[in-house]
Amino acid sequence: MNKIGLLIALVLIGAGNGACQSEGDKVAQAENDSGAKLTDVQSQKDKEVQEQIRQYVEETPNLYRITWKVCGDWNAPYNNGTRCNETKIPRTKGYFQPVYVWGADRVQFLNKQDFVSNFWTTGLFVKSRGCLNLGKPREEGLYNVKNFMLKKTGTTPTPENVKVEVLSKQEKQTVVELAFKDAEVENYALTKFGVSATTGLIPTGKTCLTVDEWKKTQS
Repeated sequence: MNKIGLLIALVLIGAGNGACQSEGDKVAQAENDSGAKLTDVQSQKDKEVQEQIRQYVEETPNLYRITWKVCGDWNAPYNNGTRCNETKIPRTKGYFQPVYVWGADRVQFLNKQDFVSNFWTTGLFVKSRGCLNLGKPREEGLYNVKNFMLKKTGTTPTPENVKVEVLSKQEKQTVVELAFKDAEVENYALTKFGVSATTGLIPTGKTCLTVDEWKKTQS
């Protein structure tokens, strides 16, 4: 018996109103009533959330999917003699998730010194209004969506390594709904356990940084 059902049952039993129902019947009825009420409350909450998401989709700019393939990245898994950082939908082992941004315009790669002296931390930036995971769109600017660890003797990636796709209204709705659910799970994991539900690790900092913010962070 759940706690809410138990509480209601105790109130009904303690009332002793002289009805013909047995105490067992009262308990069963209380559980049924509480279950129905909880279902109604959850259903109403789901409807309210769906309406909020619908309004959010209507009122925000176009949403873009950013995918890439950058080889020579020492942060990527070693596979068939090379290390390629590549997105895939749906994501499978050895691949990475795409990033979603508001109002994408163009992409750009920037280098800064990595903690290993002969490597760059190469950042992929998108001129946009920020990332979906930040919530509301921000002012237009260059936002960092991914970092790669590349040898200085190698070649810096170019925009040809990146694909920028605008989502249809239906795709946008689906992506926003999934992001909302993921955020709920992530928030629960961080609140209860202090770790990310995605990586199982303690979060190390902000994401979707501006160029100035990115330059100031340690690689």
